[in-house]
Amino acid sequence: MADAIMDRLRQAGHRLHHDRHGRHGRSAFRDQAGMCDVVMMLLPDARAVAAALFGDARFADDGFAGALPPGALVIDLSRIPPSEASANAARLSGMGVLTADAPLAPDFTPGFTSGFAIDLGGSDAACARAEPLLRLFSDGVVRAGGAGDGQRAHLARTADRKNDDPDGLHRLLRLMAFDGPAEPMLSAS
Repeated sequence: MADAIMDRLRQAGHRLHHDRHGRHGRSAFRDQAGMCDVVMMLLPDARAVAAALFGDARFADDGFAGALPPGALVIDLSRIPPSEASANAARLSGMGVLTADAPLAPDFTPGFTSGFAIDLGGSDAACARAEPLLRLFSDGVVRAGGAGDGQRAHLARTADRKNDDPDGLHRLLRLMAFDGPAEPMLSAS
């Protein structure tokens, strides 16, 4: 998924800095993020998102959020709990950084041609900046509301689907088997 998104952003003329699986180390990634006005991340869970943004107990203050310039935008494409998305947005807002939660999901809605459905949550300013970038790789961007509301709308959308796997376990195992690990990505326009 990340490669397809990066291809679309490059085709639109955006310069990308990419650190697949933290190969270049936390400090190099943090330095790259500090040069960007927009950072997109696609990580496997809330713990990985928090560690990328704010660091973890082993490496205090090594997250990339502290390196972002005021007015930068973080677009989180990960699927995390709405409360975590809201908490991240509040913490980043205190640092002068805008946040949009825009969880990616394969799109099964008739009429969307992109293959991704994106429920967009965040402040008006964050969503106004994020939406044109998201539309480069999805026709299925729907404004859901404030911080965390993208995650809430995504949960509601997926709960409404009828399937024979109500717990999502089989679908999760298929995704894990075929999609490989999620990757963070940086975009500087």
